[in-house]
Amino acid sequence: MQTTLIQQGITILFLTGWCLITMGVGRLCLSVTAIRFASRSEGLFLSAGIGLVITGYTVFLLGVMESLYPFPIGLLLTSLALFSVAGWLRPIRTAPAAPSGRSAWELWALILLGILLLAGFVLTLTPETGKDALIYHLAVPKLYLLHHGFYFIPGNAFAGYPLLGEMHYLLALFLQNDILAKAMNYALLCGTLFGMGLFAHHVLQNQHFPSLSMLIFVSIPSVFAISHAAYNDMLVTFFTLAAIYSFFRWSDDRLTAWLILCGLFSGSSAACKYTALIATPLGCLGILWLAKRSGNGARETLRRLAFYVAAALIAGSPFYLKNWIVTGNPFYPFFYGLFGGKGWEPDQARLYDLLIQNLGMGRTLLDYLLLPWNLSLRAKMDSLEFDGILGPIFLLALPFLAALRRWETPLRMTLTYTLLTFLFWASSAQQIRYLIPLFPLLALVVGAILTRYQSRKNIFGLLLCIVAGSLAFNGYHIAREFIKIDPLRVAVGLESRDHFLSRTLPTYTMYRFVNQALPSDARIFLIYMKNYTFLCDRDCYADAMFEAHTLQKILREEASPDRVRNRLKAAGFTHLLYDERYLLGEPSPLSAEEKQLFLAFQNSYMRNVRQQGFYCLYRLI
Repeated sequence: MQTTLIQQGITILFLTGWCLITMGVGRLCLSVTAIRFASRSEGLFLSAGIGLVITGYTVFLLGVMESLYPFPIGLLLTSLALFSVAGWLRPIRTAPAAPSGRSAWELWALILLGILLLAGFVLTLTPETGKDALIYHLAVPKLYLLHHGFYFIPGNAFAGYPLLGEMHYLLALFLQNDILAKAMNYALLCGTLFGMGLFAHHVLQNQHFPSLSMLIFVSIPSVFAISHAAYNDMLVTFFTLAAIYSFFRWSDDRLTAWLILCGLFSGSSAACKYTALIATPLGCLGILWLAKRSGNGARETLRRLAFYVAAALIAGSPFYLKNWIVTGNPFYPFFYGLFGGKGWEPDQARLYDLLIQNLGMGRTLLDYLLLPWNLSLRAKMDSLEFDGILGPIFLLALPFLAALRRWETPLRMTLTYTLLTFLFWASSAQQIRYLIPLFPLLALVVGAILTRYQSRKNIFGLLLCIVAGSLAFNGYHIAREFIKIDPLRVAVGLESRDHFLSRTLPTYTMYRFVNQALPSDARIFLIYMKNYTFLCDRDCYADAMFEAHTLQKILREEASPDRVRNRLKAAGFTHLLYDERYLLGEPSPLSAEEKQLFLAFQNSYMRNVRQQGFYCLYRLI
């Protein structure tokens, strides 16, 4: 227990250092601009955003130069720390902050928010069990560290995604601390809440319920689940909020530096996730709309668009260029018909497109009409049905906007942005977590609705009941998941890491056996083992999607067990680890002939090393 508490203390110390470094580097950059910040809080929020971009891309440069060795990384961290000290010592211009009071509702919201944040922090201090984190958010940086730079990772199509957030996780793994990566993501949740407070105060200036808006955001089950895992959705959310905030600050004083900040944050969000590519075109639309409204000339409008787009390209393009060089496709593995892509095939591209179209609850006209209802009340975690839980808060509260006679320009533009982004989402991959960047904005809109109806007691009381009922709905799902994970014992050292992972991840014990029992030169072919390659310390291969694709291709092309063996040996495999339920059972994609050939090969050329339930480890002879 004492050892665990010391390790957790070191994690918190590292996290504090990371936060101070990113904000200090950002302060150093912002101190040379002409921006006069509305408050110190605004300066800290935007400094954190700039620092995240710079820190992530300095790691990116080491990856490009294949210099991910201890000395260059240590030198980088030392340099960033020195720059951050200089940033903290240099003042940035701020205006005096206006005092603001809090209602009783806000105090209760703060108490509940504190409880949720504490629960999330406890979950953050547990070993990583997030599916996508184990597949690529942590697995890919781990391999880049192992190979000291960027390279093509066979089988893992997700390694071609834009990975600006994962550059920070690489630093955490360099320090041998996957929990630190989770803590970084949790800090981004806190930074997003910080930004929401600024948005309510400086953009929606008559929003009287910022704390309640924050509580609504954190209480969304999908947001809470993502906040304590090493995913990148929270970084996209942070950058998106910072971009929109900077846009509104630019719309107030038309200082070009604000527009450049907006472009940098828009591009940085796209450097984290493909779905954020929509942000830059919407930013251009916003600039054009304000130009028309203000009567600006074409030359001035084009100049502003050029500044914005150039900043977005500078911040967003490096990962797309890296993908183009490494895989031949800047949007790998998408747009295969246009660009192709290394290690990707037409069948995989077709099946992936089909999978994306099957996310949600249908694509007919009726399904689209029912989308808000289904999304709010029928979505499920770990399911094709939106793969998350939203809750009814926005479905029930947003219709009250219809009765408002006048919408302020920031509110109108915020709603337009969320609507257009939602339509883009509805036409692509319908997973709830891809909508998370919109939830802070919608939560702030709910706060604005409450503010507008505050003087109409009957409607205000109804709205409070809706909010309370939605919070109870969300709280039930959060509490159920918290109890299921049972994080407190492992967080304080009363439960070992191995025991925690064994009870939360059925495949973990087999991965642990591989790490402990197989020789260091072993190469394992993983089939239907969930692709949790982060857990495997031996060289391994897994198809990131359609997990039997490579094996099925071999079985189709080879006619005898010995030729199957030769193909696998030629690929360097020494062992096969698979789940026989999905490889040979009823859900298997293999045909009867393919199963027969695989069993013949298994009987002739494989020897059982270990079997645990349906999980089988064989040695290739």
